[in-house]
Amino acid sequence: MSPNVPNTLRLMNKSLVLNVIREHTPLSRAQIAKISGITKATISEIVTELLDEKIIYESGMTEGGLGRKGVMVNFDANHGVGVGIDLGGTKISLSLFNLNAELLATAQTETYKVATRAEFLQHFNHAIRQFLNKHAVSADKLKVIGIATPGIVDYHHGIVLEGSPNLPEWENIPLADEVSAVFKVPVVLENDIRSALIGEMWRGKCQRVHSAALIGVGTGLGAALLMDGKIIRGANNAAGEIGYMMFSREHLSHNWRNKGCFEVHASGSGISQRYQELSGQDLSAEEISKLAQQGDPLAESLFRELADYLAIGILNIVAIANPEKIILTGGVTQSAPQFLPYIQAHINQHTFSQTLIQIEQSELGTQAPLYGIAVLALNQVYPSIQFMSDAQLS
Repeated sequence: MSPNVPNTLRLMNKSLVLNVIREHTPLSRAQIAKISGITKATISEIVTELLDEKIIYESGMTEGGLGRKGVMVNFDANHGVGVGIDLGGTKISLSLFNLNAELLATAQTETYKVATRAEFLQHFNHAIRQFLNKHAVSADKLKVIGIATPGIVDYHHGIVLEGSPNLPEWENIPLADEVSAVFKVPVVLENDIRSALIGEMWRGKCQRVHSAALIGVGTGLGAALLMDGKIIRGANNAAGEIGYMMFSREHLSHNWRNKGCFEVHASGSGISQRYQELSGQDLSAEEISKLAQQGDPLAESLFRELADYLAIGILNIVAIANPEKIILTGGVTQSAPQFLPYIQAHINQHTFSQTLIQIEQSELGTQAPLYGIAVLALNQVYPSIQFMSDAQLS
């Protein structure tokens, strides 16, 4: 591009042209100029740059008309791929995504039952390598890896600050650097629920929404917030750690360090723990859910308790953030028919016309964090690609 054009404007024009091509592919240079409002000469320079970078390619000619035919240019979504990973307390999901943040393939494995971080990372890197080999991804094709993990995550530096009790020694880990050193590509790290919220904004129930909360009710309990178009991380990246919410004076006298008060009462592992304490039986949340459906009094009472605590937590979020939408996700929400009506009834009773909100269940489910981490990862390595131009993700 002409050297006398200020660099900021050059980058803005290049980003605009790339996204016009991506969203409307295929297009001629004249069509790009018409849509973007940029001169044909500048379009020609930018297209030449993008062709050199191999992120677009030429194919075919414009049809019809009496004038000179133009060569069509196309966005090459498969110029490169990334791997997205969602680290769960019980399952690990992997995905392959293209430059359009579309999921091309997925796989799932049980979370490794190991005692140390070193063992976990050894299994983890091996699983990524196997996934890449299975899909014949060459080293030059792999552009980025994104990892969604539980706990408090420093997104900008790729560090797990305080991790999940369901993963071994999962704190103060420069996880992005460690994985990057193995695979020789940039690695982007984010909290799993925050990634899932971005996934809902990209492909789910939070599209074109500017204020929302996503609550993950799975092995653990967490939340992510979108406020006025901005993803909220907090001063020390701990925004959304609602598992540590407390609800009474008595709760102040307990030590909730290993598992927060809210998480004990409203998560899969919390339900299992409480059922074992009260019955002596070690059952999974899924097994307890089945017992509740069969009329087991203890199982039923624990799911009613979960509904009550979730309702209180949601009402507090509504009072603070006044979101347009609240979405529930996570493994425990598969049992939503058993508790969602009770939550909604409490919400209806304790909100007003300006704060009344319908609690919805995610339709993306386990794909939400994979979509979200794909968008975040691509934002890092291809900042010119705009997935949600009206949202501030980083």
